[in-house]
Amino acid sequence: MELTGNGVSPGIAVGQALVMERERVPVFRLLLAPDAVEREVQRLLRAVAASRKQLEAIKARLSREVGALHAYIFDAQLLMLEDPLLRDRAAGIVRQDHVNAEWALRQVSEQLHALFDGFTDEYLKERSSDLDDVLGRVLLNLAGAADGPSLARLPGPVVLVAQDLTPSEAAELDWAKVMGIALDGGSRTYHTAILARSRGIPAVAGLRDATQRVPPGALVVLDGTQGRLVVEPSEPVVAGFRALRERQQRREISLQSTRGEPAASRDGVRVALLANAEFAEEAATAMQYGAEGIGLFRSEYLLGRGSLDEERQYELYRRLLDQMHPHPVTVRVWDLGPEDIAPGGPSSPNPALGPRALRMLSRAPGAFRPQLRALLRAAVHGPLRILFPFLRGASDLAEVRAFLAETAQELESEGRVYAAELPVGVMIEIPSAALTLGQLAPAADFFSIGTNDLIQYLLAVDRADPRVASLYEPLHPAVLALLVTAFDQARAAGRPVGVCGEMAGDPLQSLVLAGLGARELSMSPTAIPRVKQVLRAADLAHVREATLRALRLSSAAAVESHLRTELHEALAAADAGES
Repeated sequence: MELTGNGVSPGIAVGQALVMERERVPVFRLLLAPDAVEREVQRLLRAVAASRKQLEAIKARLSREVGALHAYIFDAQLLMLEDPLLRDRAAGIVRQDHVNAEWALRQVSEQLHALFDGFTDEYLKERSSDLDDVLGRVLLNLAGAADGPSLARLPGPVVLVAQDLTPSEAAELDWAKVMGIALDGGSRTYHTAILARSRGIPAVAGLRDATQRVPPGALVVLDGTQGRLVVEPSEPVVAGFRALRERQQRREISLQSTRGEPAASRDGVRVALLANAEFAEEAATAMQYGAEGIGLFRSEYLLGRGSLDEERQYELYRRLLDQMHPHPVTVRVWDLGPEDIAPGGPSSPNPALGPRALRMLSRAPGAFRPQLRALLRAAVHGPLRILFPFLRGASDLAEVRAFLAETAQELESEGRVYAAELPVGVMIEIPSAALTLGQLAPAADFFSIGTNDLIQYLLAVDRADPRVASLYEPLHPAVLALLVTAFDQARAAGRPVGVCGEMAGDPLQSLVLAGLGARELSMSPTAIPRVKQVLRAADLAHVREATLRALRLSSAAAVESHLRTELHEALAAADAGES
């Protein structure tokens, strides 16, 4: 039997399945006598205090074992414990309704889950798992079961199969005995997935019903690269996976020897390979795979960690710069919608086309000012670059430039130390910006093409909708024509241009981008070695000629066939390295 999900941490694990079933604490509604209400409130507050102490201990232990950046995950849970929406509201329900603390927490849970469900951003919606983790811990403390069953002592090397794995459970795991992790739910943005990647543990999420279908103790093969879980495989299948794992391990050793080598083509063109990141924890992984910086730090993911205030952002950006020293870090300004800035408010009927990102600047400047202040201050500690997303053209850039200058003047008047010269870039993801890139150039220091949204808007395809996913074609002739226009305008204006979309991490498509003029490609860290290999085997002048000839073709399939034929030598070199 084979189950399929999403690979969230690469690698292969072969071992016995340990199926984890979590029992929830039963909750009853009790009516309290008036003179018992305050005692119940104090009982609630003691449970919250005990939960805080336990989380702080988990954070300290994790910091010792894998570093402070990974322990930073639990700051969000600690903030939840202190949040009036949880603690004070629960105490208020006890006082108002004369009910027990457990029932009050249940009411708060339902209200907060409704709030999380209103978010459009998948990462923010998934932070409800943090809420469940926190509330579950408080309930255990209310029940006097704080020292209950622990995952710190596993029976032996296992592949852990679970519905989900809360952050505190993941932190308490005996990772030395975890060969792999299989989750019914989750995604690559789950904290557990981040921890698995940081420790090099294969993981698959989104398996839906693995906990129901995998017999406890069964032999399983988990492929965290392809997102597969094979249950009770035959001996030949096991042997095949073990051989594949050995090849991958040898490949990893080989890649380590080329980590410090540049990505330079056969005709001498140098291309910088950087990493995309959502979390500061990924800096170590980026360096491991030879990234020459962070080309796209998606800062909106910080919202799930309570990191909106200026000081917390400043410290995080500064640590990220320290982690990547001496390489540059490019931070994209909040790419948010109104429902993210003001939870519970009205959402757009079409978030991709509505009041998004810097379209919110005039409506909610208070959401952007702390971030810009933090970025200006952090930039004195290293080569930090700021990237403005979702701009239509020159008038939008003028507005955000003015806001940035106003923010800098505010810091100046306060006597704060900040970087007076901060490289400002524009993310090209709207076709109108790509077509008028030359007009943007005088006020922009660099450009980064976000191919994910650019293709979506150009081809009118929702890339998240499986019904039309096949129509999302990065090598469509219209996409190539628009990229040629953008690159040529940037070259004429003397402005550097890179790519931070998924095209950058695909060997064939990365060749096309470099051939057209991209001198910086930002991608998932694990994609860097293969992209480097294919670039080192290519002649980019030939790549450009082949790509321009492809513009005459009528379909993406024809373009891909043409390019694979023209560039087969470089692609074969990369394939040979992979095998």
